[in-house]
This record gives sequence, structure tokens and C-alpha cells, in this order.
Amino acid sequence: MPIDVRLLAPFLVLAAGEAPAATGRAEPVGDHGHDGGWLRFSPHLSAAVALGGSSSEKNLGLVAGGHAPVDDGFNLQAIELGAVLQFGDRLSVQAIHNAFWDPFDHWDGEWEEAYAEIGLAGDVTLRGGQFFAPFGLENSLHLHERSFIEPPISMIRLLGEDGLIVQGGELAWKLPAAGERWTLKLGYGQAREHQHGEGRELRREAYFEALEGGHAEEEEEEHHSHGVAGGGGVYDAEMAYLEDGFLFGRLEARPGLAVIDTAGVSFAAGRNGFGRTTWTAGADLGGGGELAGRPLEWQAETYFRGVEAVDASGADGSFDEFGWLVGCGWEVADHWTLASRLEWASGNRMSGSERRWRFATNISRLLHPGAGTDLTARLQYSYDRLGGYADEHGLWLQLVWNFGGEGHRH
Repeated sequence: MPIDVRLLAPFLVLAAGEAPAATGRAEPVGDHGHDGGWLRFSPHLSAAVALGGSSSEKNLGLVAGGHAPVDDGFNLQAIELGAVLQFGDRLSVQAIHNAFWDPFDHWDGEWEEAYAEIGLAGDVTLRGGQFFAPFGLENSLHLHERSFIEPPISMIRLLGEDGLIVQGGELAWKLPAAGERWTLKLGYGQAREHQHGEGRELRREAYFEALEGGHAEEEEEEHHSHGVAGGGGVYDAEMAYLEDGFLFGRLEARPGLAVIDTAGVSFAAGRNGFGRTTWTAGADLGGGGELAGRPLEWQAETYFRGVEAVDASGADGSFDEFGWLVGCGWEVADHWTLASRLEWASGNRMSGSERRWRFATNISRLLHPGAGTDLTARLQYSYDRLGGYADEHGLWLQLVWNFGGEGHRH
């Protein structure tokens, strides 16, 4: 299958060391970077593929989220190429580009992050460009950093298909007299255009058109009546996302307790696609310890969104949604990790979003084939309860390769 040569442009740019104005927030790893004194360059490459399938017809009802597998069989979730360019100890630039492929949409690509970051006096850091908004624990993770095949339902439902990616600026301040324990982040910008939602809606429409006669109408009516995301509601769910001109922020604490490492609250509020206001809030906890002498990590997050909306007739209205998740990962043996996550999203019939439960569990094996290289093999089972009317099951094998540049990871 021919590859669109336009997808290669970001790779050539990075290979030439001319990444766009954007920066890294973590120190590059010296083993993988090129140390030129005050100038350090750390490229990285990762790739993720998923093989398997689910009992859901073409996985269209599972609200998978950006880069999650949607086709039974083979899915190239992403080839991520990026680099961190650091100038001394205060200024850095980071750029990350993703290319992905599936049998329906074929090749596509997007800039995921591209930003610059500079350290100022008084433990203040300024960041500008395109980046993951600091909202909760999950939103800032790249695909290869996740512990599960797909992102959480509540995150993609309330923040966006790929989470909340902002084009704007952010100020981070380590609060005085609190040492390293408290960090306040505030910013303003606009959301990056959602890349995957339109393609998946086209898949869904093609599926219904392919069904035979009355059966197609029956299937479509059933799916819409139960609120497959974006269909069957009074308000268009896609228009509820934040778009132009919104504020965001996060207050994070590191309490230093025995089992709680981090605690945070996040918010984002501003104009949505209806031209009105959406505001979203979240709270999270994360920590770790030991179980039977082996490392154990856990996390918990809650999300709430209130939306001012407009229906097809032009009448004003509103709706809200709520969700939560709890998850943990336990290293049962050297390089073997067992992870589980339970999540729930309230949904709202006014927006055509159904109530959802999901339980996912997986076992993963971390391998180190060579210096600066690691491979994670993950086998996952997922159970989805759709709006109280259907049960779906999925089984996936995911392979994630990482080459160099671990400094960019969050």
C-alpha cells in the first residue's frame, strides 16, 4: 500500500535536527542523546501494534478513543517519532509526530506535541506551543506510556477523542515554602482539532449502509435509541468539547505519605463548539507500595463536565456527565506486570451518550532486546457493559517498541 509522502516530512525535519518550536519537560537521557556541552539532542522512536478483536460489531460501540484499536485483526496504533533538544539547563524544545494506519482510513498522521519550555527565576516554568493539558493523571500520557490498550472512557468522553490537547501557553509554579510538594499550573489556549472522530463516524455509517434493508434500519434504530456516542441525542456530543479560548489549570501535591504519592485537582473551562460554555473538573490520587514483597502501583480519578448546548432548532439547553476510574498494576515477577482497571461513565441521553461500565485486565512482559531499546508485550481482556442492554468482550495482544530518548516520557 503506497504511503503518502507528506507523512514523511516530519520525520525528515527531525532527522535534520530542525524540530518546530516546542520543548521537552524532562531531562533527556544521556545514554541516548548526543551531548554537545550546553546543547543536547535526544531523538526517540516508538511503535505500537494491536492484534485481536471484540464481540462488538466492528468495535463501533466501544468508544475506543484516539489510537485505540477499532478493527478486528491487525491495527497499527501509532509510529511515534520525536526529539528533545535542550539548550543548557533552562531551555528545551520537544516535537512528537504520530503516523498510523488501519484498513478503513489507511495512512494518516498528526503532530501530537510541539512546544518550547523555559525555566524562569523563582521556580517558575513557562511552556508554549501544542501539548497535552495537565488534567489528571491519564491525559498527559503518550500511547506507549499507557498500561492499557485503550485510554479511559471518561477521559475521551469529557476531554476529547485524544484527550485534551491544547495550543497555547502554560505557567507552572512550585509554590514557595512548600519545597517540591506543591505545583500550580495555569494556562490558556484553544483545543487542537479532533482528528479521529469524523473517520469513525464514517465507519459507523458505512456499517449501517452495508446491512440489508429492514435489518439495517432496525440495527440503526437500536444503536441510536441506546445512545451510541454522538447519535440519537438532542445535542451533538462532538460540539460539547472545548474549542476556542479556554482556561485550564492544575494544583498537584506530593504529600509524601506511605501509600499516596500524588494528589491533584484539575479544571478546564471556556467556549465549546456550540459557541457557549463547557467546564470540566477532575480530582485524582496515585501511589504505590508493595504486595507480597513485589511493587504495586495504583491510581483513582474522577471527572465531571457541565455543558451549555444548543439543539438543532437553535434552542439553548444544558447537560452534564460524570465518570470515574480505579486501577492498579502489580509486578508479579521480574519484568511481569498484572494490571486491572474498573471504570464507569454516566453518559447522558440528551447528548446521545450511553451509560458505560468497563473492566480491563492484562498481563505484560517487558523485554530489553538491546541497549536503549525495550519491548512490551501485553495481553488484555476487556469487558464492556453498554447502557445496561448489552455485554461485549474483547481480547487484544499489544506490542510496544521503544527506541532511545526516554527523557521525553512524563
